Amino acid sequence: MLKHISSIWEYRDFLSSQETHLDSSQFKRLNSSLFRSALHKLRKLDPGLVSDLLCSLYSAHGRPAIDPAVLIRSFVLMQHLKYTSIHSWCEALHSDTLLQYLIGSFFPPTAASHYDFIIRLTGKDPHLKDLYPKDHYKKPDPKSAPKKGEKLINYSHVQTYYLLDKYKNGADSDRDRTMFTLQSLFNALVVIPSIDTGFIDRDNAILSGDGSSLHIHSSPFGHKVKKDLDDSEPAYRFSAPDADIGWDSDLNCYYLGFTFYSIAYHNPLRNIDLPVFITLDKASKHDALTCMSASAQFFDMCPDLHPAYMCLDSASDSLPIYQYFRQMNVTPVIDHNQRNLTRSETKGNEHIDGDGIPVCACGLKMVHCGYDVQRCRTKYRCPLVLGKTDHCEYQDTCSTSDYGRVIYVNDGDNARNAGPLSYRSDSWKKIYKNRTSTERINDRVLNDYHLHQMHIRDYCKNAFFSIFAGINIHLDAWIKNET
Repeated sequence: MLKHISSIWEYRDFLSSQETHLDSSQFKRLNSSLFRSALHKLRKLDPGLVSDLLCSLYSAHGRPAIDPAVLIRSFVLMQHLKYTSIHSWCEALHSDTLLQYLIGSFFPPTAASHYDFIIRLTGKDPHLKDLYPKDHYKKPDPKSAPKKGEKLINYSHVQTYYLLDKYKNGADSDRDRTMFTLQSLFNALVVIPSIDTGFIDRDNAILSGDGSSLHIHSSPFGHKVKKDLDDSEPAYRFSAPDADIGWDSDLNCYYLGFTFYSIAYHNPLRNIDLPVFITLDKASKHDALTCMSASAQFFDMCPDLHPAYMCLDSASDSLPIYQYFRQMNVTPVIDHNQRNLTRSETKGNEHIDGDGIPVCACGLKMVHCGYDVQRCRTKYRCPLVLGKTDHCEYQDTCSTSDYGRVIYVNDGDNARNAGPLSYRSDSWKKIYKNRTSTERINDRVLNDYHLHQMHIRDYCKNAFFSIFAGINIHLDAWIKNET
């Protein structure tokens, strides 16, 4: 039973009134850069913003529960101080009054209470392990491994068309209880406050999405378990049954784990990167499919954000992905995959090259001359008339107009290159530079906040600590830009 969730004002009153419990050595530690930044972060965090969400997760009867605000601050402080084990963190917490002071309670919760809080938020008990057959993980063929630096192509465009149809009316049918609850917590605690305070542009944001390989430290072979004598097939218990095997293009190897996927925003005025959506997906799932499902869930869960552009790498270069973002009134800015570069024939002697630009009869790229918003088409003109070349053998037969030959490319004719941005134009390149923000977010979560080093295996714990790493990143940005 949840009796009370302490507010941010109660926490600040606790900090002011309980300073006398700290001796001179602890005051000295508190004034160090590490603990001073932790104090600033926790003073800005308001667990009261998620009171409605938390109340729905507790029973109306039973023994009074530990204040969840204390547990939230405890997990934030744990990651801030780079602890990778809950047990090690709780040992330090119970022996250090400065840590107790920072979380807002001199009666700190036990390790079991921390684990119970994870189970309550995720809705899954990671300690309950089912039995599986020996071939639970589908082992890939080593001969099918991609070349160095390439991604594993294990999907077809038919699958992206299926997702396009599936998500045309939202992602309600695809909600995962664990990630939905954690993302709701994430939104209420930091994403919405970042929007309200101007750290994230509400209406014209340039967002970017990308996935990273999240390795887990577990054996793919499992542990054989004895069964009844009547059972002929042996059973196996796996420490990470919800993980699978994927391809890490950075390390050029197969790995057991998950795909960590984030959608991020770069604020150029404050020079900060902020995650707006975090999720975990199967390691074997291609980024093009993860991009579709993650983006649909993002639009479903973050209605306060109305981005103008979405930047993605070449792994997401699939026609249904362009069509999906256009349906959501978002301009996709996606690098082209060399495998998809084909010639699309147009009327006359022209054709559209791999960059989506019409090439005239003499082999020169035509000149981009604007985008018609009302008719949803891009205009291209003759390079000879515009002075891009001084000779054309077809100048007498191509067009009799002094204006020169004009080609219009409708969005429906070539969705990969359609829209107000011409592929590889200066404007396109300027916007696409924002895509590195999601790479920096992934690096911060996996390495700076040590998700890779935590040696946790199951989906729910990795999802939980991924979200709390995102919370820490927002708090870092808030204290960095204090005025």
